Amino acid sequence: MDVDAAAVELYGLTPEQFTALRNAAAKTAKDGGDVQAGEAIKALRKPTLAAWLANQLVRTDPDGVNDLTELGEQLRQAHVSGDGAQLRRLTPRRHSQVQRVVQTARDLAREQGRPVSEQIAQRLTETLDAALVDPGAAQLLRSGQLTSALRHVGFGVVDETGEPAQLAPVKPRVVRSRPKPPTKRAAKPVRKPSTVDTTLRRRRAELESRAQEAQTDYTAAETERADAEAHLDAHAHLIADLTATIQRLNGELEHARQQLRDANRQTKRLTTARDRATRNATLAQRRRDANQQRLASFDN
Repeated sequence: MDVDAAAVELYGLTPEQFTALRNAAAKTAKDGGDVQAGEAIKALRKPTLAAWLANQLVRTDPDGVNDLTELGEQLRQAHVSGDGAQLRRLTPRRHSQVQRVVQTARDLAREQGRPVSEQIAQRLTETLDAALVDPGAAQLLRSGQLTSALRHVGFGVVDETGEPAQLAPVKPRVVRSRPKPPTKRAAKPVRKPSTVDTTLRRRRAELESRAQEAQTDYTAAETERADAEAHLDAHAHLIADLTATIQRLNGELEHARQQLRDANRQTKRLTTARDRATRNATLAQRRRDANQQRLASFDN
């Protein structure tokens, strides 16, 4: 049996269908003598609801998923190369495109009678964000065989230690046009310039030179400002991602603490019930022993 083909088919099923049909496919492979394939199929994990939604998107909206991963590739290239203009064009599309794909998934689930909670939608959003940021996550998403939601901490380049790399902004070069060669004209009688004319021309040339230098400096400074703004915007998205992750983890931590408190209270109740049952059993044993002794005395 082709394990890859079986996996593609299984991960297109609903969560309720997955386990039974996976086990049936594994049994069929083993009964056919392909024990290794049967074990590989049996080891396939049932996808979570968020992973199932992502897998369905690959099958029902492949163009949307492909557009999303291509946008991620363009964003990574612009971020690494420090292309501020490209970042400014692409960054606004990031969240809008993710939300559009998430809404497509929610509509698909609703049509199948499966309303998607905000928590599941958030996990799907994190999965799509991870595919935007990381090429490995994008490949996993496109496979349509996710078993769990994905998450990436922020958007950016990291160094060998795993820390965010400090990308030095590159100041663009200002290209100056070369002066055109003078056009040959018919010779005119040479008029000796007056001292006033010479002074005015010299002053005008100085002013034009200063104006050109000021314009050049302004162009370079404005380009650098725009690049810095684009990097700041990307960093703001990183902070937003980290904040959302912290909020989600804090919520999960508080939920776990509440479960622990409930479990401790249940432990006390169970301990009390056990102690009561132990006392009752001890009393019952004593009554039994006493009755047996009286019965033995009566027989004697």
